[in-house]
Amino acid sequence: MRNMRNSTRRRRLSALALALALALLPAALADDLASDLSGGFQAAVPEEAQTPQADMENADVIIGYIDPGYLSVSPLACNDWDLVSVNQLVYESVVDFDENMKPVPMLADNWVHDGKTWTFNLRSGIQFHNGYELTAYDVVRSYQTLVQSGSANPYYGRLQMVTAMEATDLYVLTVDAKSNSLMTLYAMNFPVMQYDTLYDQFPRGTGPYWYIASDDAGTVRLEANPLWWKQQPRVKSILLKRYDVAGDAIEAIRTNQVDMLSTTSPKASLSRRLSGLTSIDYPTMTYEMLVPNLGADYSILSDVNVRQAVMYALDRSVIASNGYLDMGIQCEVPIVPTSWLYESQSAIYYYSPERALQLMHNAGWVDMTGDGRLNRRSGIMLQEPTLRLVTYNEGTNSIRENAANLVKEYLEAVGFNVNVVVMDQDDVRDAMRHHNYDLALIGVNLSEVPDMSAILETGGSLNFNRYSNEEMDQLIQRVRSATDETTLQRAYSDIQMTVVRRLPVLGLLFRTGTVLSSRPIGGLTAIRAYDNFNGFEFLSE
Repeated sequence: MRNMRNSTRRRRLSALALALALALLPAALADDLASDLSGGFQAAVPEEAQTPQADMENADVIIGYIDPGYLSVSPLACNDWDLVSVNQLVYESVVDFDENMKPVPMLADNWVHDGKTWTFNLRSGIQFHNGYELTAYDVVRSYQTLVQSGSANPYYGRLQMVTAMEATDLYVLTVDAKSNSLMTLYAMNFPVMQYDTLYDQFPRGTGPYWYIASDDAGTVRLEANPLWWKQQPRVKSILLKRYDVAGDAIEAIRTNQVDMLSTTSPKASLSRRLSGLTSIDYPTMTYEMLVPNLGADYSILSDVNVRQAVMYALDRSVIASNGYLDMGIQCEVPIVPTSWLYESQSAIYYYSPERALQLMHNAGWVDMTGDGRLNRRSGIMLQEPTLRLVTYNEGTNSIRENAANLVKEYLEAVGFNVNVVVMDQDDVRDAMRHHNYDLALIGVNLSEVPDMSAILETGGSLNFNRYSNEEMDQLIQRVRSATDETTLQRAYSDIQMTVVRRLPVLGLLFRTGTVLSSRPIGGLTAIRAYDNFNGFEFLSE
Protein backbone atom coordinates (compact mmCIF):
# COMPACT_ATOMS: atom_id res chain seq x y z
CA MET A 1 0.00 0.00 0.00
CA ARG A 2 2.89 2.36 0.88
CA ASN A 3 4.50 1.66 -2.50
CA MET A 4 1.23 2.48 -4.29
CA ARG A 5 0.96 5.79 -2.41
CA ASN A 6 4.57 6.66 -3.18
CA SER A 7 4.07 5.77 -6.83
CA THR A 8 0.99 7.95 -7.05
CA ARG A 9 2.79 10.80 -5.29
CA ARG A 10 5.75 10.56 -7.65
CA ARG A 11 3.42 10.46 -10.65
CA ARG A 12 1.54 13.54 -9.48
CA LEU A 13 4.73 15.50 -8.77
CA SER A 14 6.22 14.50 -12.10
CA ALA A 15 3.04 15.42 -13.96
CA LEU A 16 2.86 18.77 -12.15
CA ALA A 17 6.51 19.53 -12.94
CA LEU A 18 5.89 18.68 -16.58
CA ALA A 19 2.73 20.79 -16.78
CA LEU A 20 4.46 23.81 -15.22
CA ALA A 21 7.50 23.41 -17.46
CA LEU A 22 5.36 23.11 -20.58
CA ALA A 23 3.42 26.24 -19.67
CA LEU A 24 6.65 28.25 -19.99
CA LEU A 25 7.63 26.85 -23.39
CA PRO A 26 6.53 27.67 -26.95
CA ALA A 27 3.70 25.37 -28.09
CA ALA A 28 5.73 23.32 -30.59
CA LEU A 29 8.62 22.80 -28.17
CA ALA A 30 6.21 21.94 -25.37
CA ASP A 31 4.63 19.20 -27.49
CA ASP A 32 8.06 17.73 -28.27
CA LEU A 33 9.07 17.83 -24.62
CA ALA A 34 5.82 16.21 -23.54
CA SER A 35 6.47 13.38 -25.99
CA ASP A 36 10.06 12.97 -24.77
CA LEU A 37 9.17 12.96 -21.10
CA SER A 38 5.95 10.96 -21.27
CA GLY A 39 7.74 7.71 -20.53
CA GLY A 40 9.46 9.22 -17.51
CA PHE A 41 6.47 9.28 -15.19
CA GLN A 42 4.23 6.52 -16.49
CA ALA A 43 2.75 4.27 -13.87
CA ALA A 44 2.67 0.56 -14.43
CA VAL A 45 -0.67 -0.27 -16.04
CA PRO A 46 -2.72 -2.22 -13.50
CA GLU A 47 -3.30 -5.86 -14.36
CA GLU A 48 -7.06 -5.35 -14.54
CA ALA A 49 -6.61 -2.63 -17.19
CA GLN A 50 -4.67 -4.85 -19.60
CA THR A 51 -6.46 -5.48 -22.90
CA PRO A 52 -8.27 -8.84 -22.77
CA GLN A 53 -8.66 -11.18 -25.72
CA ALA A 54 -11.33 -9.61 -27.93
CA ASP A 55 -14.42 -11.68 -28.70
CA MET A 56 -15.97 -10.09 -31.81
CA GLU A 57 -18.99 -12.40 -31.88
CA ASN A 58 -20.52 -12.40 -28.39
CA ALA A 59 -21.22 -9.82 -25.69
CA ASP A 60 -23.69 -9.11 -22.92
CA VAL A 61 -25.42 -6.55 -25.17
CA ILE A 62 -25.18 -6.15 -28.95
CA ILE A 63 -26.01 -2.66 -30.22
CA GLY A 64 -26.66 -1.90 -33.86
CA TYR A 65 -25.53 1.38 -35.38
CA ILE A 66 -25.94 2.96 -38.80
CA ASP A 67 -22.87 4.21 -40.63
CA PRO A 68 -22.41 3.60 -44.37
CA GLY A 69 -18.70 4.47 -44.23
CA TYR A 70 -17.15 3.48 -40.91
CA LEU A 71 -13.88 5.35 -40.32
CA SER A 72 -13.12 5.67 -36.63
CA VAL A 73 -14.56 5.89 -33.15
CA SER A 74 -11.87 8.35 -32.06
CA PRO A 75 -13.41 11.67 -30.98
CA LEU A 76 -10.89 13.40 -33.26
CA ALA A 77 -12.38 11.86 -36.40
CA CYS A 78 -15.82 10.55 -35.49
CA ASN A 79 -18.77 12.69 -36.59
CA ASP A 80 -21.29 9.87 -36.99
CA TRP A 81 -23.96 10.62 -34.42
CA ASP A 82 -24.62 6.99 -33.50
CA LEU A 83 -20.98 6.58 -32.52
CA VAL A 84 -20.80 10.01 -30.89
CA SER A 85 -23.48 8.72 -28.50
CA VAL A 86 -21.51 5.56 -27.81
CA ASN A 87 -18.45 7.71 -27.10
CA GLN A 88 -20.38 9.19 -24.16
CA LEU A 89 -19.88 5.79 -22.49
CA VAL A 90 -16.12 5.94 -23.07
CA TYR A 91 -15.12 9.58 -22.59
CA GLU A 92 -16.16 12.05 -19.92
CA SER A 93 -16.05 15.83 -19.94
CA VAL A 94 -15.13 18.61 -17.54
CA VAL A 95 -18.79 19.68 -17.41
CA ASP A 96 -21.77 17.41 -18.06
CA PHE A 97 -25.47 18.17 -18.75
CA ASP A 98 -28.33 17.07 -16.51
CA GLU A 99 -31.76 15.89 -17.68
CA ASN A 100 -32.70 19.51 -18.48
CA MET A 101 -29.50 20.20 -20.42
CA LYS A 102 -28.21 22.32 -17.56
CA PRO A 103 -24.42 22.29 -16.98
CA VAL A 104 -23.40 20.21 -13.94
CA PRO A 105 -20.02 19.01 -12.59
CA MET A 106 -18.34 15.91 -13.97
CA LEU A 107 -14.54 15.70 -14.12
CA ALA A 108 -14.51 19.11 -12.45
CA ASP A 109 -16.30 19.21 -9.13
CA ASN A 110 -16.49 23.01 -8.94
CA TRP A 111 -15.60 26.21 -10.78
CA VAL A 112 -15.52 29.96 -10.35
CA HIS A 113 -15.17 32.79 -12.83
CA ASP A 114 -13.98 36.38 -12.80
CA GLY A 115 -15.09 38.16 -15.93
CA LYS A 116 -13.95 36.09 -18.91
CA THR A 117 -11.54 33.96 -16.86
CA TRP A 118 -12.81 30.66 -15.53
CA THR A 119 -11.06 28.36 -13.04
CA PHE A 120 -12.08 24.68 -12.94
CA ASN A 121 -10.93 22.41 -10.12
CA LEU A 122 -10.67 18.81 -11.31
CA ARG A 123 -11.43 15.82 -9.14
CA SER A 124 -8.30 14.03 -7.95
CA GLY A 125 -7.71 10.31 -8.23
CA ILE A 126 -9.61 9.73 -11.49
CA GLN A 127 -7.76 7.29 -13.74
CA PHE A 128 -7.82 6.82 -17.48
CA HIS A 129 -8.38 3.37 -18.96
CA ASN A 130 -4.62 2.81 -19.13
CA GLY A 131 -4.08 3.56 -15.45
CA TYR A 132 -2.73 7.11 -15.75
CA GLU A 133 -4.23 9.75 -13.51
CA LEU A 134 -6.33 12.56 -14.98
CA THR A 135 -4.59 15.95 -14.90
CA ALA A 136 -5.43 19.41 -16.15
CA TYR A 137 -2.79 18.94 -18.84
CA ASP A 138 -4.84 16.08 -20.37
CA VAL A 139 -7.81 18.45 -20.64
CA VAL A 140 -5.70 21.15 -22.31
CA ARG A 141 -4.23 18.75 -24.85
CA SER A 142 -7.66 17.27 -25.61
CA TYR A 143 -9.05 20.76 -26.21
CA GLN A 144 -6.14 21.78 -28.43
CA THR A 145 -6.24 18.61 -30.50
CA LEU A 146 -10.01 18.72 -31.00
CA VAL A 147 -9.74 22.31 -32.26
CA GLN A 148 -6.87 21.36 -34.57
CA SER A 149 -8.90 18.47 -36.01
CA GLY A 150 -11.12 21.00 -37.79
CA SER A 151 -14.73 22.04 -38.22
CA ALA A 152 -15.94 18.53 -39.14
CA ASN A 153 -15.43 17.62 -35.49
CA PRO A 154 -18.81 17.77 -33.67
CA TYR A 155 -17.27 19.71 -30.76
CA TYR A 156 -15.56 22.33 -32.89
CA GLY A 157 -18.35 24.91 -32.70
CA ARG A 158 -18.68 24.99 -28.93
CA LEU A 159 -14.90 25.12 -28.49
CA GLN A 160 -14.84 28.40 -30.41
CA MET A 161 -16.34 29.98 -27.28
CA VAL A 162 -12.90 29.53 -25.65
CA THR A 163 -9.83 31.58 -26.60
CA ALA A 164 -7.23 29.84 -24.43
CA MET A 165 -6.89 27.02 -21.92
CA GLU A 166 -4.04 26.39 -19.50
CA ALA A 167 -3.09 23.88 -16.81
CA THR A 168 -2.09 26.13 -13.91
CA ASP A 169 -1.75 23.26 -11.46
CA LEU A 170 -2.05 19.49 -11.53
CA TYR A 171 -5.82 19.65 -10.99
CA VAL A 172 -6.49 23.30 -11.83
CA LEU A 173 -7.63 24.43 -15.27
CA THR A 174 -7.77 28.10 -16.26
CA VAL A 175 -9.94 29.01 -19.25
CA ASP A 176 -10.13 32.32 -21.08
CA ALA A 177 -13.52 32.71 -22.79
CA LYS A 178 -14.73 35.02 -25.53
CA SER A 179 -17.39 36.41 -23.20
CA ASN A 180 -18.18 36.47 -19.50
CA SER A 181 -21.46 34.64 -20.11
CA LEU A 182 -22.54 31.55 -18.23
CA MET A 183 -22.80 29.97 -21.70
CA THR A 184 -19.06 29.28 -21.48
CA LEU A 185 -19.90 26.20 -19.41
CA TYR A 186 -21.36 24.57 -22.54
CA ALA A 187 -17.95 24.82 -24.19
CA MET A 188 -16.49 22.61 -21.46
CA ASN A 189 -18.52 19.61 -22.57
CA PHE A 190 -16.06 17.74 -24.81
CA PRO A 191 -14.35 14.33 -24.53
CA VAL A 192 -11.22 14.35 -22.37
CA MET A 193 -8.55 11.89 -23.54
CA GLN A 194 -5.23 10.84 -22.00
CA TYR A 195 -2.75 13.00 -23.87
CA ASP A 196 -0.29 10.18 -24.69
CA THR A 197 -3.05 8.32 -26.57
CA LEU A 198 -4.67 11.20 -28.47
CA TYR A 199 -3.70 9.82 -31.87
CA ASP A 200 -4.17 6.14 -31.03
CA GLN A 201 -6.88 4.09 -32.71
CA PHE A 202 -8.70 4.11 -29.36
CA PRO A 203 -7.72 7.18 -27.28
CA ARG A 204 -8.11 6.42 -23.58
CA GLY A 205 -10.87 8.08 -21.62
CA THR A 206 -12.19 7.93 -18.06
CA GLY A 207 -15.72 6.64 -18.74
CA PRO A 208 -17.49 3.44 -17.62
CA TYR A 209 -16.44 1.55 -20.78
CA TRP A 210 -13.33 1.37 -22.93
CA TYR A 211 -12.72 0.27 -26.51
CA ILE A 212 -11.02 -3.11 -26.91
CA ALA A 213 -10.94 -3.86 -30.64
CA SER A 214 -12.61 -3.32 -34.01
CA ASP A 215 -12.57 -5.16 -37.33
CA ASP A 216 -12.80 -4.17 -40.98
CA ALA A 217 -16.58 -4.60 -40.98
CA GLY A 218 -16.98 -1.87 -38.37
CA THR A 219 -17.75 -4.22 -35.49
CA VAL A 220 -16.42 -2.66 -32.28
CA ARG A 221 -16.05 -4.21 -28.83
CA LEU A 222 -16.24 -2.40 -25.50
CA GLU A 223 -15.60 -3.73 -22.00
CA ALA A 224 -16.47 -2.34 -18.59
CA ASN A 225 -13.73 -0.12 -17.19
CA PRO A 226 -12.43 -1.71 -13.95
CA LEU A 227 -10.83 1.61 -12.97
CA TRP A 228 -13.96 3.74 -13.25
CA TRP A 229 -14.29 6.23 -10.43
CA LYS A 230 -17.99 5.51 -9.95
CA GLN A 231 -19.95 2.31 -9.30
CA GLN A 232 -18.92 -0.55 -11.59
CA PRO A 233 -21.17 -1.04 -14.66
CA ARG A 234 -23.57 -3.96 -14.49
CA VAL A 235 -23.27 -4.76 -18.20
CA LYS A 236 -19.72 -5.99 -18.66
CA SER A 237 -19.37 -6.14 -22.45
CA ILE A 238 -20.86 -4.43 -25.50
CA LEU A 239 -20.57 -5.29 -29.17
CA LEU A 240 -21.36 -2.65 -31.78
CA LYS A 241 -22.51 -3.99 -35.16
CA ARG A 242 -22.51 -1.68 -38.17
CA TYR A 243 -25.27 -1.42 -40.80
CA ASP A 244 -25.24 0.65 -43.96
CA VAL A 245 -28.88 1.76 -43.80
CA ALA A 246 -31.55 2.13 -41.14
CA GLY A 247 -33.79 -0.50 -42.73
CA ASP A 248 -31.14 -3.20 -42.29
CA ALA A 249 -30.52 -2.21 -38.67
CA ILE A 250 -34.23 -2.23 -37.86
CA GLU A 251 -34.60 -5.65 -39.47
CA ALA A 252 -31.67 -6.85 -37.36
CA ILE A 253 -33.40 -5.95 -34.11
CA ARG A 254 -36.66 -7.49 -35.31
CA THR A 255 -34.83 -10.77 -35.99
CA ASN A 256 -32.80 -10.73 -32.74
CA GLN A 257 -29.44 -10.16 -34.43
CA VAL A 258 -28.93 -7.15 -32.17
CA ASP A 259 -30.38 -6.32 -28.76
CA MET A 260 -30.59 -2.56 -29.03
CA LEU A 261 -30.70 0.19 -31.63
CA SER A 262 -30.98 3.97 -31.57
CA THR A 263 -32.31 5.62 -34.70
CA THR A 264 -34.01 8.75 -36.01
CA SER A 265 -35.27 6.94 -39.12
CA PRO A 266 -39.01 7.24 -39.78
CA LYS A 267 -38.92 3.50 -40.49
CA ALA A 268 -38.68 2.97 -36.74
CA SER A 269 -42.13 4.49 -36.14
CA LEU A 270 -43.94 1.17 -36.65
CA SER A 271 -41.28 -0.90 -34.90
CA ARG A 272 -42.05 0.88 -31.63
CA ARG A 273 -45.39 -0.95 -31.60
CA LEU A 274 -44.03 -4.47 -32.12
CA SER A 275 -44.48 -6.97 -29.32
CA GLY A 276 -41.21 -8.03 -27.79
CA LEU A 277 -39.64 -4.61 -28.25
CA THR A 278 -39.55 -1.72 -25.81
CA SER A 279 -38.71 1.83 -26.80
CA ILE A 280 -37.79 5.21 -25.38
CA ASP A 281 -38.14 8.36 -27.50
CA TYR A 282 -35.75 11.27 -27.19
CA PRO A 283 -35.62 14.77 -28.71
CA THR A 284 -33.07 15.40 -31.41
CA MET A 285 -31.66 18.82 -32.27
CA THR A 286 -33.29 18.81 -35.73
CA TYR A 287 -35.77 21.68 -35.73
CA GLU A 288 -38.53 21.78 -38.35
CA MET A 289 -39.81 25.23 -39.20
CA LEU A 290 -41.60 27.26 -41.84
CA VAL A 291 -39.40 30.16 -42.94
CA PRO A 292 -41.43 33.11 -44.30
CA ASN A 293 -40.22 35.40 -47.05
CA LEU A 294 -39.68 38.69 -45.25
CA GLY A 295 -37.52 40.36 -47.87
CA ALA A 296 -39.91 40.79 -50.81
CA ASP A 297 -42.71 43.34 -50.97
CA TYR A 298 -44.91 41.01 -53.00
CA SER A 299 -44.91 38.30 -50.32
CA ILE A 300 -48.02 38.57 -48.18
CA LEU A 301 -46.05 37.02 -45.30
CA SER A 302 -44.30 40.34 -44.69
CA ASP A 303 -47.47 41.10 -42.66
CA VAL A 304 -47.22 39.66 -39.13
CA ASN A 305 -51.01 39.21 -39.07
CA VAL A 306 -50.75 36.79 -41.99
CA ARG A 307 -47.89 34.90 -40.30
CA GLN A 308 -49.95 34.58 -37.13
CA ALA A 309 -52.94 33.43 -39.20
CA VAL A 310 -50.81 30.65 -40.69
CA MET A 311 -49.86 29.43 -37.21
CA TYR A 312 -53.48 29.34 -36.05
CA ALA A 313 -54.57 27.60 -39.26
CA LEU A 314 -52.26 24.62 -38.69
CA ASP A 315 -53.10 21.65 -36.51
CA ARG A 316 -49.50 20.94 -35.61
CA SER A 317 -50.40 17.86 -33.57
CA VAL A 318 -51.80 16.21 -36.71
CA ILE A 319 -48.79 17.37 -38.74
CA ALA A 320 -46.49 15.79 -36.14
CA SER A 321 -48.53 12.59 -36.07
CA ASN A 322 -49.37 12.09 -39.75
CA GLY A 323 -46.62 14.07 -41.47
CA TYR A 324 -43.71 13.15 -39.19
CA LEU A 325 -45.09 9.73 -38.13
CA ASP A 326 -45.30 10.61 -34.43
CA MET A 327 -41.58 11.36 -34.35
CA GLY A 328 -41.70 14.98 -33.26
CA ILE A 329 -42.31 17.28 -30.27
CA GLN A 330 -44.31 20.43 -31.01
CA CYS A 331 -42.38 23.62 -30.32
CA GLU A 332 -42.84 27.18 -31.57
CA VAL A 333 -39.31 28.29 -30.65
CA PRO A 334 -35.84 26.89 -31.47
CA ILE A 335 -35.19 25.77 -27.89
CA VAL A 336 -35.95 22.13 -27.18
CA PRO A 337 -38.82 21.85 -24.64
CA THR A 338 -36.76 19.64 -22.33
CA SER A 339 -34.20 22.43 -21.80
CA TRP A 340 -34.04 24.39 -18.55
CA LEU A 341 -34.01 27.53 -20.73
CA TYR A 342 -37.27 26.74 -22.53
CA GLU A 343 -40.06 29.23 -21.87
CA SER A 344 -43.33 27.28 -21.57
CA GLN A 345 -45.35 30.49 -22.01
CA SER A 346 -44.14 30.60 -25.62
CA ALA A 347 -46.65 27.88 -26.56
CA ILE A 348 -49.31 30.42 -27.52
CA TYR A 349 -50.61 29.01 -30.81
CA TYR A 350 -53.36 26.42 -31.06
CA TYR A 351 -55.48 25.11 -33.91
CA SER A 352 -58.18 27.69 -34.57
CA PRO A 353 -59.40 28.30 -38.15
CA GLU A 354 -61.69 30.99 -36.75
CA ARG A 355 -58.80 32.89 -35.22
CA ALA A 356 -56.85 32.51 -38.46
CA LEU A 357 -59.71 34.02 -40.48
CA GLN A 358 -60.04 36.93 -38.05
CA LEU A 359 -56.35 37.75 -38.40
CA MET A 360 -56.59 37.57 -42.19
CA HIS A 361 -59.57 39.94 -42.02
CA ASN A 362 -57.43 42.30 -39.92
CA ALA A 363 -54.87 42.20 -42.72
CA GLY A 364 -57.52 43.12 -45.31
CA TRP A 365 -58.30 39.66 -46.65
CA VAL A 366 -61.99 38.61 -46.92
CA ASP A 367 -64.07 36.29 -49.10
CA MET A 368 -65.48 38.77 -51.62
CA THR A 369 -66.74 36.21 -54.16
CA GLY A 370 -68.32 33.59 -51.93
CA ASP A 371 -66.12 30.80 -53.27
CA GLY A 372 -64.30 30.13 -50.03
CA ARG A 373 -61.18 31.97 -51.21
CA LEU A 374 -59.93 35.12 -49.54
CA ASN A 375 -59.42 38.25 -51.60
CA ARG A 376 -58.42 41.86 -51.32
CA ARG A 377 -58.46 44.68 -53.83
CA SER A 378 -55.31 45.66 -55.66
CA GLY A 379 -56.42 48.57 -57.79
CA ILE A 380 -59.35 47.27 -59.81
CA MET A 381 -58.18 43.65 -59.51
CA LEU A 382 -58.93 41.09 -56.84
CA GLN A 383 -55.84 39.48 -55.35
CA GLU A 384 -55.76 36.03 -53.73
CA PRO A 385 -53.44 35.06 -50.83
CA THR A 386 -51.26 32.77 -52.95
CA LEU A 387 -48.28 31.06 -51.36
CA ARG A 388 -45.38 29.23 -52.98
CA LEU A 389 -44.32 26.64 -50.41
CA VAL A 390 -40.92 25.08 -51.17
CA THR A 391 -39.39 22.08 -49.44
CA TYR A 392 -37.09 19.11 -49.98
CA ASN A 393 -36.84 15.46 -49.04
CA GLU A 394 -33.93 13.69 -47.38
CA GLY A 395 -32.68 10.43 -48.84
CA THR A 396 -35.50 8.18 -49.94
CA ASN A 397 -38.12 9.25 -47.41
CA SER A 398 -40.82 11.81 -48.20
CA ILE A 399 -41.52 12.88 -44.63
CA ARG A 400 -41.06 16.59 -45.24
CA GLU A 401 -43.02 16.53 -48.52
CA ASN A 402 -45.94 14.84 -46.73
CA ALA A 403 -45.80 17.49 -44.00
CA ALA A 404 -45.79 20.28 -46.62
CA ASN A 405 -48.91 18.84 -48.23
CA LEU A 406 -50.65 18.80 -44.86
CA VAL A 407 -49.69 22.46 -44.39
CA LYS A 408 -51.20 23.13 -47.82
CA GLU A 409 -54.49 21.43 -46.85
CA TYR A 410 -54.85 23.40 -43.63
CA LEU A 411 -54.07 26.74 -45.28
CA GLU A 412 -56.42 26.15 -48.20
CA ALA A 413 -59.17 25.32 -45.69
CA VAL A 414 -59.06 28.95 -44.50
CA GLY A 415 -58.88 30.54 -47.97
CA PHE A 416 -55.22 30.46 -49.05
CA ASN A 417 -54.09 29.22 -52.43
CA VAL A 418 -50.95 27.11 -51.90
CA ASN A 419 -48.55 25.61 -54.42
CA VAL A 420 -46.12 23.03 -52.97
CA VAL A 421 -42.82 22.72 -54.83
CA VAL A 422 -40.43 19.90 -53.88
CA MET A 423 -36.80 20.58 -54.84
CA ASP A 424 -33.28 19.47 -54.04
CA GLN A 425 -31.99 20.98 -50.82
CA ASP A 426 -29.55 23.23 -52.68
CA ASP A 427 -32.36 24.50 -54.90
CA VAL A 428 -34.43 25.39 -51.84
CA ARG A 429 -31.51 27.38 -50.45
CA ASP A 430 -31.15 29.12 -53.81
CA ALA A 431 -34.88 29.96 -53.92
CA MET A 432 -34.67 31.44 -50.43
CA ARG A 433 -31.55 33.40 -51.30
CA HIS A 434 -33.32 35.00 -54.28
CA HIS A 435 -36.67 35.45 -52.47
CA ASN A 436 -38.34 33.12 -54.96
CA TYR A 437 -40.73 31.63 -52.40
CA ASP A 438 -43.28 32.57 -49.76
CA LEU A 439 -42.81 29.76 -47.26
CA ALA A 440 -40.02 27.21 -46.97
CA LEU A 441 -40.44 24.06 -44.88
CA ILE A 442 -36.92 23.12 -43.76
CA GLY A 443 -35.10 21.30 -40.99
CA VAL A 444 -32.00 22.71 -39.33
CA ASN A 445 -29.58 20.86 -37.06
CA LEU A 446 -28.98 22.92 -33.95
CA SER A 447 -26.17 22.64 -31.45
CA GLU A 448 -26.47 21.32 -27.90
CA VAL A 449 -25.34 24.81 -26.95
CA PRO A 450 -28.72 26.60 -26.69
CA ASP A 451 -27.70 29.53 -28.89
CA MET A 452 -30.55 30.93 -31.01
CA SER A 453 -28.35 33.53 -32.69
CA ALA A 454 -27.73 31.34 -35.75
CA ILE A 455 -31.42 31.58 -36.68
CA LEU A 456 -32.42 34.96 -35.24
CA GLU A 457 -29.43 37.29 -35.22
CA THR A 458 -28.65 39.59 -38.13
CA GLY A 459 -26.26 37.65 -40.36
CA GLY A 460 -26.76 34.34 -38.49
CA SER A 461 -25.59 31.21 -40.30
CA LEU A 462 -29.12 29.72 -40.29
CA ASN A 463 -30.91 33.06 -40.82
CA PHE A 464 -32.03 32.09 -44.32
CA ASN A 465 -34.65 34.82 -44.75
CA ARG A 466 -32.15 37.47 -43.62
CA TYR A 467 -34.31 38.58 -40.72
CA SER A 468 -32.88 41.65 -39.03
CA ASN A 469 -34.25 43.31 -35.94
CA GLU A 470 -32.29 45.59 -33.61
CA GLU A 471 -34.28 44.58 -30.54
CA MET A 472 -33.66 40.89 -31.24
CA ASP A 473 -29.93 41.51 -31.69
CA GLN A 474 -29.86 43.30 -28.34
CA LEU A 475 -31.65 40.40 -26.65
CA ILE A 476 -29.06 37.99 -28.03
CA GLN A 477 -26.31 40.23 -26.66
CA ARG A 478 -27.98 39.97 -23.24
CA VAL A 479 -27.52 36.21 -23.42
CA ARG A 480 -23.83 36.65 -24.21
CA SER A 481 -23.31 38.87 -21.19
CA ALA A 482 -25.47 36.96 -18.66
CA THR A 483 -23.25 35.88 -15.77
CA ASP A 484 -25.85 34.17 -13.58
CA GLU A 485 -28.68 31.69 -14.12
CA THR A 486 -31.52 34.11 -13.39
CA THR A 487 -30.29 36.71 -15.86
CA LEU A 488 -29.70 34.05 -18.50
CA GLN A 489 -33.18 32.57 -18.10
CA ARG A 490 -34.81 36.00 -18.35
CA ALA A 491 -32.90 36.80 -21.53
CA TYR A 492 -33.92 33.50 -23.10
CA SER A 493 -37.52 33.98 -22.04
CA ASP A 494 -37.63 37.43 -23.65
CA ILE A 495 -36.16 36.08 -26.89
CA GLN A 496 -38.69 33.25 -27.09
CA MET A 497 -41.67 35.51 -26.38
CA THR A 498 -40.44 37.92 -29.05
CA VAL A 499 -40.16 35.06 -31.53
CA VAL A 500 -43.76 33.91 -31.06
CA ARG A 501 -45.13 37.46 -31.24
CA ARG A 502 -43.24 38.54 -34.36
CA LEU A 503 -42.70 35.14 -36.02
CA PRO A 504 -39.44 35.63 -37.91
CA VAL A 505 -39.76 31.84 -38.27
CA LEU A 506 -42.87 29.70 -37.81
CA GLY A 507 -41.78 26.85 -35.56
CA LEU A 508 -43.36 23.43 -35.92
CA LEU A 509 -41.46 20.79 -33.94
CA PHE A 510 -38.24 19.11 -32.92
CA ARG A 511 -37.76 15.73 -34.55
CA THR A 512 -37.40 12.77 -32.20
CA GLY A 513 -35.43 9.55 -32.29
CA THR A 514 -36.07 6.29 -30.52
CA VAL A 515 -34.10 3.60 -28.74
CA LEU A 516 -35.49 0.16 -29.60
CA SER A 517 -34.58 -2.78 -27.42
CA SER A 518 -35.48 -6.43 -26.95
CA ARG A 519 -34.39 -6.20 -23.31
CA PRO A 520 -35.52 -3.96 -20.41
CA ILE A 521 -34.08 -0.44 -20.75
CA GLY A 522 -35.64 1.27 -17.75
CA GLY A 523 -32.18 2.35 -16.60
CA LEU A 524 -31.80 4.74 -19.53
CA THR A 525 -32.67 8.24 -18.33
CA ALA A 526 -32.60 11.74 -19.80
CA ILE A 527 -31.34 10.47 -23.14
CA ARG A 528 -30.87 13.06 -25.85
CA ALA A 529 -29.68 13.48 -29.41
CA TYR A 530 -25.96 13.06 -28.76
CA ASP A 531 -26.25 10.83 -25.70
CA ASN A 532 -28.68 8.05 -26.65
CA PHE A 533 -27.41 5.60 -24.02
CA ASN A 534 -27.22 7.75 -20.91
CA GLY A 535 -27.52 5.45 -17.89
CA PHE A 536 -26.58 2.34 -19.88
CA GLU A 537 -24.05 1.36 -17.21
CA PHE A 538 -26.93 0.91 -14.75
CA LEU A 539 -28.91 -1.58 -16.88
CA SER A 540 -29.27 -5.10 -15.56
CA GLU A 541 -26.99 -7.74 -17.08
